[in-house]
Amino acid sequence: MGGQASRRAWADDDIMNTARGAVVEELARILVSRAQEVGEQVLRVAVTGITASGKSTLTVELTQQIQGLRVPCVRVPVDGFHHPRALRYQRGRESAEGYYRDAYNYELLVARALLPLGPGGNCSYVSQAFDLARDAPIEVAPTTLAAGSIALFDASFLLRPEIRDHFDYRVLVHTSFETAEVRGVRRDTEALGGVAAAQRLYRQRYHAAQRIYLREAEPWQYAEAMVINEDVEKPVLFTRAAPAPA
Repeated sequence: MGGQASRRAWADDDIMNTARGAVVEELARILVSRAQEVGEQVLRVAVTGITASGKSTLTVELTQQIQGLRVPCVRVPVDGFHHPRALRYQRGRESAEGYYRDAYNYELLVARALLPLGPGGNCSYVSQAFDLARDAPIEVAPTTLAAGSIALFDASFLLRPEIRDHFDYRVLVHTSFETAEVRGVRRDTEALGGVAAAQRLYRQRYHAAQRIYLREAEPWQYAEAMVINEDVEKPVLFTRAAPAPA
């Protein structure tokens, strides 16, 4: 992701594990422990990484593991907080700048979900505000969580400056661009119009946008945990007590 700089930032990490079940269990245990410390709010967790890094799969596994520990836990996919297509593609369908800067409505995500779940909020959030398939805003009834619950938000770009401080714990899922492209093209070939079109979009839009993000936001500096997900069966978990200073 960020080359040697990111590796140096994690040189003195506290925990390392290499079996997927153990990684999920350990990370769930950490989050449950953190949730016990947040008082009258919900623990807001970012699970983020480049496109096709495996962040959504990990989020689903974590949700199930935490629920199995009898702790209330919900997944909040940030795909429900996109901008309309006209804005997302105003720089062009294949624009990396457009994907990084125009895809998500972070102000809406903060206002409708992150702030209500945080300090001083009422623990009542909206799980979705935009229907991506219909390209239209959507109104859903708010959901109220008990204090001490856990909300897992998964998407790319969650550790960019305007949003990262709205999370109480941050998990960065790291996979190389080469591995993620293979996974993503295999997953999205039909949706993106064939193998060649999918490869082009990954290289010119999705992963090119991630390179802008890594360069500008340096997300590894702000994560409490990093999962090396190159081998999905044997991921490696690094954790630290607090993010490195900016």
